Amino acid sequence: MELLDYILHFGNVLSTVDHRRLLEICRGIEFPDYKAGYDNDESHYYDMNGYRSQILLSSPNEEIECDSLLLKDHSVVTGELYDLVHKAMMRVMPKIYKGYAEINPPNPPVFTKYSGYWLCKYPDTGYLSMHTDSDADAGSVTVSFNINEDYEGGEVVFWDKHTIDKHENSIHVFPSNFLYPHEIKPVTKGTRYSVIVWFSYQKGEQWLI
Repeated sequence: MELLDYILHFGNVLSTVDHRRLLEICRGIEFPDYKAGYDNDESHYYDMNGYRSQILLSSPNEEIECDSLLLKDHSVVTGELYDLVHKAMMRVMPKIYKGYAEINPPNPPVFTKYSGYWLCKYPDTGYLSMHTDSDADAGSVTVSFNINEDYEGGEVVFWDKHTIDKHENSIHVFPSNFLYPHEIKPVTKGTRYSVIVWFSYQKGEQWLI
Protein backbone atom coordinates (compact mmCIF):
# COMPACT_ATOMS: atom_id res chain seq x y z
CA MET A 1 0.00 0.00 0.00
CA GLU A 2 1.01 3.60 -0.57
CA LEU A 3 1.07 6.45 1.96
CA LEU A 4 -1.92 7.91 0.15
CA ASP A 5 -3.97 4.85 1.09
CA TYR A 6 -3.81 5.84 4.76
CA ILE A 7 -5.59 9.15 4.20
CA LEU A 8 -9.22 8.35 4.98
CA HIS A 9 -12.23 10.33 3.76
CA PHE A 10 -15.76 10.49 5.17
CA GLY A 11 -18.62 12.56 3.81
CA ASN A 12 -21.90 13.83 5.24
CA VAL A 13 -20.66 13.43 8.79
CA LEU A 14 -23.53 15.51 10.19
CA SER A 15 -27.18 15.57 9.25
CA THR A 16 -28.30 18.40 6.98
CA VAL A 17 -29.95 20.18 9.91
CA ASP A 18 -26.92 19.84 12.19
CA HIS A 19 -24.49 20.89 9.47
CA ARG A 20 -26.58 23.93 8.59
CA ARG A 21 -26.64 24.95 12.25
CA LEU A 22 -22.88 24.45 12.63
CA LEU A 23 -22.18 26.65 9.64
CA GLU A 24 -24.60 29.28 10.92
CA ILE A 25 -22.77 29.43 14.24
CA CYS A 26 -19.34 29.59 12.57
CA ARG A 27 -20.43 32.52 10.44
CA GLY A 28 -21.83 34.33 13.45
CA ILE A 29 -18.84 33.98 15.75
CA GLU A 30 -16.53 36.88 16.46
CA PHE A 31 -13.11 35.25 16.06
CA PRO A 32 -9.89 36.58 17.59
CA ASP A 33 -7.62 38.68 15.42
CA TYR A 34 -5.97 36.85 12.55
CA LYS A 35 -2.52 35.57 13.34
CA ALA A 36 0.33 35.69 10.89
CA GLY A 37 3.92 34.47 11.04
CA TYR A 38 3.73 31.32 13.16
CA ASP A 39 7.44 30.79 12.59
CA ASN A 40 8.10 33.99 14.52
CA ASP A 41 6.21 32.76 17.57
CA GLU A 42 8.67 31.07 19.95
CA SER A 43 5.81 29.43 21.87
CA HIS A 44 4.51 27.67 18.78
CA TYR A 45 5.53 24.04 18.26
CA TYR A 46 5.77 24.08 14.47
CA ASP A 47 8.24 25.85 12.27
CA MET A 48 5.72 27.25 9.83
CA ASN A 49 3.89 30.39 8.86
CA GLY A 50 0.31 31.18 8.00
CA TYR A 51 -2.62 33.52 8.27
CA ARG A 52 -5.75 32.34 10.08
CA SER A 53 -7.80 32.77 13.24
CA GLN A 54 -8.58 29.92 15.62
CA ILE A 55 -10.55 29.13 18.77
CA LEU A 56 -10.10 26.20 21.13
CA LEU A 57 -13.64 24.94 21.76
CA SER A 58 -14.67 24.18 25.31
CA SER A 59 -16.78 21.21 26.29
CA PRO A 60 -20.23 21.85 27.81
CA ASN A 61 -18.71 21.13 31.23
CA GLU A 62 -16.02 23.78 30.87
CA GLU A 63 -16.13 27.54 30.89
CA ILE A 64 -15.63 29.23 27.54
CA GLU A 65 -12.06 30.49 27.68
CA CYS A 66 -12.18 32.94 24.81
CA ASP A 67 -14.08 36.19 25.44
CA SER A 68 -14.51 36.65 21.69
CA LEU A 69 -16.58 33.48 21.39
CA LEU A 70 -19.75 35.52 20.99
CA LEU A 71 -22.44 35.66 18.37
CA LYS A 72 -22.79 38.95 16.56
CA ASP A 73 -26.05 39.52 18.47
CA HIS A 74 -23.88 39.28 21.64
CA SER A 75 -25.50 36.10 22.93
CA VAL A 76 -22.99 33.61 24.32
CA VAL A 77 -22.36 30.41 22.37
CA THR A 78 -22.92 27.60 24.86
CA GLY A 79 -22.01 23.96 24.42
CA GLU A 80 -23.94 23.69 21.15
CA LEU A 81 -20.90 24.35 19.00
CA TYR A 82 -18.78 21.81 20.85
CA ASP A 83 -21.63 19.29 20.78
CA LEU A 84 -22.02 19.50 17.01
CA VAL A 85 -18.31 19.01 16.40
CA HIS A 86 -18.15 16.21 18.96
CA LYS A 87 -21.12 14.48 17.32
CA ALA A 88 -19.29 14.46 13.99
CA MET A 89 -16.16 13.00 15.61
CA MET A 90 -18.11 10.30 17.43
CA ARG A 91 -19.78 9.28 14.18
CA VAL A 92 -16.52 8.83 12.28
CA MET A 93 -14.45 7.28 15.07
CA PRO A 94 -15.65 3.68 14.43
CA LYS A 95 -14.85 4.20 10.75
CA ILE A 96 -11.37 5.40 11.66
CA TYR A 97 -10.69 2.24 13.66
CA LYS A 98 -12.00 0.17 10.77
CA GLY A 99 -9.97 2.12 8.21
CA TYR A 100 -6.71 1.36 9.99
CA ALA A 101 -7.63 -2.18 11.09
CA GLU A 102 -5.20 -3.82 8.66
CA ILE A 103 -2.17 -2.12 10.20
CA ASN A 104 -3.30 -2.15 13.84
CA PRO A 105 -2.99 -5.13 16.19
CA PRO A 106 -6.14 -7.12 16.98
CA ASN A 107 -8.35 -5.32 19.50
CA PRO A 108 -6.27 -2.12 19.53
CA PRO A 109 -6.74 0.36 22.38
CA VAL A 110 -9.15 3.23 21.85
CA PHE A 111 -8.10 6.85 21.67
CA THR A 112 -8.52 8.44 25.08
CA LYS A 113 -6.61 11.71 24.56
CA TYR A 114 -6.99 14.59 22.15
CA SER A 115 -5.61 18.00 21.32
CA GLY A 116 -8.94 19.73 21.77
CA TYR A 117 -11.19 20.83 18.93
CA TRP A 118 -9.65 23.82 17.17
CA LEU A 119 -12.11 25.84 15.10
CA CYS A 120 -10.20 27.65 12.34
CA LYS A 121 -11.19 30.51 10.07
CA TYR A 122 -9.21 31.26 6.91
CA PRO A 123 -10.17 34.60 5.35
CA ASP A 124 -9.32 35.77 1.86
CA THR A 125 -5.51 35.20 1.54
CA GLY A 126 -5.57 32.90 4.60
CA TYR A 127 -3.20 29.93 4.42
CA LEU A 128 -0.93 27.60 6.38
CA SER A 129 2.52 26.59 5.17
CA MET A 130 3.86 23.06 4.80
CA HIS A 131 4.24 21.21 8.12
CA THR A 132 3.69 17.86 9.83
CA ASP A 133 1.51 17.11 12.85
CA SER A 134 4.27 15.51 14.87
CA ASP A 135 3.54 16.84 18.36
CA ALA A 136 1.22 13.99 19.36
CA ASP A 137 2.30 10.43 20.20
CA ALA A 138 3.35 7.70 17.80
CA GLY A 139 -0.12 6.24 17.26
CA SER A 140 -1.97 9.50 16.78
CA VAL A 141 -4.23 10.43 13.90
CA THR A 142 -5.13 13.91 12.71
CA VAL A 143 -8.77 14.61 11.88
CA SER A 144 -9.65 17.60 9.71
CA PHE A 145 -13.32 18.59 9.43
CA ASN A 146 -14.06 20.71 6.35
CA ILE A 147 -17.20 22.59 7.33
CA ASN A 148 -17.98 24.56 4.17
CA GLU A 149 -17.07 24.58 0.49
CA ASP A 150 -18.30 27.99 -0.73
CA TYR A 151 -14.82 29.45 -1.11
CA GLU A 152 -12.02 29.31 -3.67
CA GLY A 153 -8.47 28.19 -3.01
CA GLY A 154 -7.78 26.92 0.51
CA GLU A 155 -7.06 23.36 -0.59
CA VAL A 156 -5.36 20.85 1.70
CA VAL A 157 -2.32 19.55 -0.20
CA PHE A 158 -0.05 16.67 0.81
CA TRP A 159 3.56 16.25 -0.38
CA ASP A 160 3.15 19.34 -2.54
CA LYS A 161 1.22 17.29 -5.11
CA HIS A 162 -1.89 15.56 -3.76
CA THR A 163 -4.95 17.78 -3.27
CA ILE A 164 -7.82 16.75 -1.00
CA ASP A 165 -11.32 17.34 -2.37
CA LYS A 166 -12.92 20.14 -0.37
CA HIS A 167 -16.47 18.90 0.08
CA GLU A 168 -18.45 20.54 2.86
CA ASN A 169 -19.49 18.49 5.87
CA SER A 170 -16.63 16.07 5.28
CA ILE A 171 -13.70 14.75 7.28
CA HIS A 172 -10.31 13.44 6.24
CA VAL A 173 -7.98 11.54 8.56
CA PHE A 174 -4.27 10.77 8.37
CA PRO A 175 -1.45 9.59 10.66
CA SER A 176 0.06 12.41 12.72
CA ASN A 177 3.69 11.93 11.79
CA PHE A 178 6.53 13.20 9.64
CA LEU A 179 5.47 11.12 6.62
CA TYR A 180 2.45 13.33 5.99
CA PRO A 181 3.63 16.90 5.31
CA HIS A 182 0.73 19.07 4.24
CA GLU A 183 -0.33 22.67 3.79
CA ILE A 184 -3.40 24.86 3.31
CA LYS A 185 -3.16 26.79 0.05
CA PRO A 186 -4.16 30.47 0.14
CA VAL A 187 -7.87 31.21 0.04
CA THR A 188 -8.53 33.37 -3.01
CA LYS A 189 -12.22 34.10 -2.45
CA GLY A 190 -14.58 33.68 0.49
CA THR A 191 -13.87 32.18 3.92
CA ARG A 192 -12.85 28.65 4.84
CA TYR A 193 -14.07 27.13 8.14
CA SER A 194 -12.61 23.93 9.52
CA VAL A 195 -11.97 22.03 12.74
CA ILE A 196 -8.64 20.34 13.36
CA VAL A 197 -7.89 17.81 16.10
CA TRP A 198 -5.57 14.90 16.75
CA PHE A 199 -6.49 11.85 18.79
CA SER A 200 -3.90 9.89 20.74
CA TYR A 201 -3.26 7.38 23.49
CA GLN A 202 -0.84 9.21 25.78
CA LYS A 203 -0.48 12.93 25.06
CA GLY A 204 -3.15 15.58 25.22
CA GLU A 205 -6.27 16.20 27.27
CA GLN A 206 -8.84 13.61 28.25
CA TRP A 207 -11.23 13.04 25.38
CA LEU A 208 -14.90 12.75 26.29
CA ILE A 209 -15.94 9.29 25.14
